Amino acid sequence: MRVFISYSSKDKGLVDKIVTGLKEDGHDIWIDSLKLKPGDNISARVQEGLDQAEALIVVVSENSFRSPWVQQEFAAIALQQISKRERRIIPVKVDQSAVPSYLADRVYLDLFTDFERGLRQLRDALLASTPESIAAPGRNAQSSKESRIAQVSELREALRRGRLTLVCGAGASVEAGIPAWGDLLVRLLESMMERISKDYSLNLGNKAADEFQRRNGGSSLILGKYLKNNLGNDFESEVRGALYVTDPIRSPLIESMIQLARPQRDGRPLDSIITFNFDGLIEENLSANTIPNKPIFSEAINHDSNEIPVYHVHGYLPRAGPIPPDTDLVFSEDAYHTQFMDPFSWSNLIQLNKLTQNTCLFVGISLTDPNMRRLLDVAWRKNPDKTLSHYIVKRLPKFSDGDVLDEVSKLLEEQDANALGLNVVWIDEFAELPQFLVEIAGNRSEQNGPKIEKRQTSRKRSAKK
Repeated sequence: MRVFISYSSKDKGLVDKIVTGLKEDGHDIWIDSLKLKPGDNISARVQEGLDQAEALIVVVSENSFRSPWVQQEFAAIALQQISKRERRIIPVKVDQSAVPSYLADRVYLDLFTDFERGLRQLRDALLASTPESIAAPGRNAQSSKESRIAQVSELREALRRGRLTLVCGAGASVEAGIPAWGDLLVRLLESMMERISKDYSLNLGNKAADEFQRRNGGSSLILGKYLKNNLGNDFESEVRGALYVTDPIRSPLIESMIQLARPQRDGRPLDSIITFNFDGLIEENLSANTIPNKPIFSEAINHDSNEIPVYHVHGYLPRAGPIPPDTDLVFSEDAYHTQFMDPFSWSNLIQLNKLTQNTCLFVGISLTDPNMRRLLDVAWRKNPDKTLSHYIVKRLPKFSDGDVLDEVSKLLEEQDANALGLNVVWIDEFAELPQFLVEIAGNRSEQNGPKIEKRQTSRKRSAKK
C-alpha cells in the first residue's frame, strides 16, 4: 500500500520508527526525507505524493501545530478528502495534543499512551484492511463524543485548580436583551440626530438615523466616533440608557456562567471573567446568587481574594448609580487605536496575564477584534509548553445540509483558531452553550442557590458591546 506521512521534522525520531515498522510490512512510504531530492519542486512533489497515496497518516503533535508548513499540509490533505469524498486519513497522536476536529471525525490512533501498542494497531489495520475501514461510517459520532468528553475534562481540571478564566463577548449579553452592536448604534444615532435637529433647527425627519447609516455605511467604529464627538458629556449616559432600555436581567447562558462561578467543594473557584461588554449583567447575577465579585474597569481598582474579578476591558456602565468617572469606553476608532498602540495599558496587560497563566474559555466571541488577535498571537508565541491551552466555542457552519462550503469553512475557521493557540469546541446551535458550561461545572450545577427575581425580559436577538 502507498502511504503518505505528514509530520513535523521535530518528530522525525518517532516518525522513523513508524516508517521502519510499515516498511517491514511491505508498504511504500512517502515522507519528505525519502522522496524529495535536491532541486525538486517541493509543493508539486508533495501534491504528487498525496494524489498517489492510498492511505494518509497525519502525525498530530505540539510540533505539528507549531509548523506552518505542516498545517498547510494538513489543510491540503483535509481539502483533498472533502473533494474526493474518501476516507483515507489516519490521524496518529504522538503526544497529548488534541486532534483537530476536521480530522477527529476519523478514528485516530494513540501512540502517545503506549507507542508500541499503537504502532501494532496501525500496522495491523493497514495489513488487514483498507484505510476506509479504520474510519468506518457510524464511528464518527463516537469520535466526536470522545473529543467533547476530553475537552470538558481538561476545562474542568483547569477550573478545579483555580486556573480557568471565562472570556465573554457580545453573545453573552445579547441573549439577555442587551441591544446588539448594530441596534445600539441606531439608537444612539437617533439621539444624535435629534440633538442636532434641535440645537441647529434642522428638519432632519423621523428616519434621519436610518437614512444616515444607509448613506454612510462604513465602519461602526467611525460611526462611534461621530457619536462620541456629538453627544459630548452625555455620551456615556446615552449609551447606558440604550443598553438597559429593555430592562434585561438574565438568560440561560448567564445562568450557566453563574453555575460555573459557584465555589467548589473540591477545588478552587473560577479565577476570573474578562468581558468586552459594557453592561453589568454578570455582576448583577453573581451578586443575586451571593457570589462575591468585583467589576474592574481601570488599573486603580483592586479586588479581595474571595471576590471573582470581572474585568471590563472595553469599559463599564452599571445599570444604576453614578457612572464611574474613570470609565473609558472603547467604542470608537480612536479608542481602538489607543488600545492597540499601547501594549502596557492595564486592559492589555490583564488579558496577556490570563492568556499566559490560565486556561481561557472564549464564549460569544467572533475572533474579529484585531487587538484580541494580536494578544492571542503574542501569548501563543510565548507559550513555553507549546500546547493549545485555550478554548473557543463556535457554531458549526451550516448553510445547507451536506454543503461542501460548510466543510471548508469549518476547516479554515479551526486552522485560524489553532494558529492563535485555541482549541475549537464545535456546537450545532448556540442554545447548546449553557449546557456545555454546566458540564464543565460538574456536580456544582446541582447545588441550590438564590435565584434572581424573574421579570419580563426582551428575548430579541440584539445586543452589546
